[in-house]
Amino acid sequence: MSRRLDLAVYLVTTPRPDLETVVEQALRGGVGVVQLRDKRASTAQLRSQVARLRPLCEAHGATLLVDDDLAAAGLAHGVHVGPDDVHPVDARLALGPDAVVGWSLTDLAQLDDEAALTACDYLAVSPVWPTPTKPEADAPWGLEGVRAVVARVAGRLPVVAIGGIDAQNAGAVAGAGADGVCVVSAICASQDPRAAAAALRVAVNP
Repeated sequence: MSRRLDLAVYLVTTPRPDLETVVEQALRGGVGVVQLRDKRASTAQLRSQVARLRPLCEAHGATLLVDDDLAAAGLAHGVHVGPDDVHPVDARLALGPDAVVGWSLTDLAQLDDEAALTACDYLAVSPVWPTPTKPEADAPWGLEGVRAVVARVAGRLPVVAIGGIDAQNAGAVAGAGADGVCVVSAICASQDPRAAAAALRVAVNP
């Protein structure tokens, strides 16, 4: 990977007509990574969104990733995959050495997959707490789970956390050792995405 990853505040998008406006405001507030996530969109639709979002991200020095879809991710800076998606090794082979590859952890046993860890640039603990944006998610890790993952990969891979996180509890997540927080609603549902992103940034890096 050749990009510098700023994982402190990581936005996972939700489909909405004003997506570009929300993303731009979030970037102005301090978001360092944007993950384009729309499970209902076709590859062509995702590629179109990437073409509009990538210049916005690059103007702010941020990284644009695509959830799961490798064809669309090839036009972004990389991809984020989960345990039920394409394997990180396959994502790395498809996108090349300079792409960013992130992997969601839902079970500590995933950390036994040495090839996957070698292929990744960061790991995401998911979910920390229950979240309405992913009601089908696995059992929450809690802060102890975040600490357990960080302890296993300390000094090797950065760790971010997602699920039920907002400005009020982001500091506790960072205190558990996470390098950053991933949010959806905390920014996307806010009346002021820029202020919401800035508040998260302060919570993570007081």
